[in-house]
Amino acid sequence: MTEKQLRKLHRDIVEAVTLVKELGLKDETEMTCLFPSDMMSYGFGEEIIVEVTGLFEKPERTDEVRNLLAMFLGGAVRKRFPQARIECFIFPFNPKQGFWSTPR
Repeated sequence: MTEKQLRKLHRDIVEAVTLVKELGLKDETEMTCLFPSDMMSYGFGEEIIVEVTGLFEKPERTDEVRNLLAMFLGGAVRKRFPQARIECFIFPFNPKQGFWSTPR
């Protein structure tokens, strides 16, 4: 995948996340989007796994909202890889389980 293609995919992913208003995320500065560094040309795009981790649990982030997020993200990736098998997993996070961050 070229740098230009990765940027387009990144933009599509950010747009998919911001479409889910209940998440309260406005732009790419409020999320981290990582791509594996070992994307080989052989087989890439045949099966793609999308994982959302660190999604803080909040009352408005219901099962329905998380499923909507998964659907939007899957659709964003499918736009770039229409023939791929795509799965999206959403892992909610409770900061009481252990969390630390530098102040903003």
